[in-house]
This record gives sequence, structure tokens and C-alpha cells, in this order.
Amino acid sequence: MKLTTWLTLATLAMAPHSHAMGTDRLHSEHGDDMIQLDITGKEGTRFNGNVTIHAGGDTQHRQLDGSVPTRLTFQGEGIDLELTQNSEGNLFIEVHKGGNRSSSRVTGQGSRVRLSVQ
Repeated sequence: MKLTTWLTLATLAMAPHSHAMGTDRLHSEHGDDMIQLDITGKEGTRFNGNVTIHAGGDTQHRQLDGSVPTRLTFQGEGIDLELTQNSEGNLFIEVHKGGNRSSSRVTGQGSRVRLSVQ
């Protein structure tokens, strides 16, 4: 059975962006199934997109609509992310999972980024 859930960013648990928790601490506190998404860049830069979380054979879809800085944490084996920048500025996207880090950077309104981490 597949579980599909659509949520807006306002309904997700969010915390202000902070570098206080490094990937080593995230890994040791939550194990290999914790995924952290950090979206930074020029403060106030707007973005929207979709994130798909793969967890225990289920798939959860979430719509994102927010601004920099944003930090989201998910539990799962993998993540597929697609973001579009909606205002001037820049976005720096980092995904931390199991002690590993994947990142991408875009600049300019209409720029799009896709990341997939398993």
C-alpha cells in the first residue's frame, strides 16, 4: 500500500536555519533514516516545489512554498526534491543523510534544481 500525503510548508515542523547541528550530530542522534533539508542563500529569496520522501515502502509527497532560510527534517530512506526560485536572489540547497551531504546552488528567478538522495 502506498501512502500519499500533500502538505504545505506551513504545516511542516520548521526551525530557523542554524549551523549549530552538524551532520555528525544529526547522524548520531537520529540514525541513517533521518534526512535534513537546508535551503539557504540570500535571506527572503522565495521558492516553491515538491519533495517526495521514500520511507518503509511508502511515498509521501509534500508541496513546498517558502523563503530562505528554511530547515526541514524528514524520516525515510530517500528523498526526491524539485525547487524553483520565485524571486531575485539565490538558493543553496543541502541534503544531509546518514553522514553524507548533497548540495546544489541556483541563482535567478525561474531557476530550477532537482536533487535525489537515497
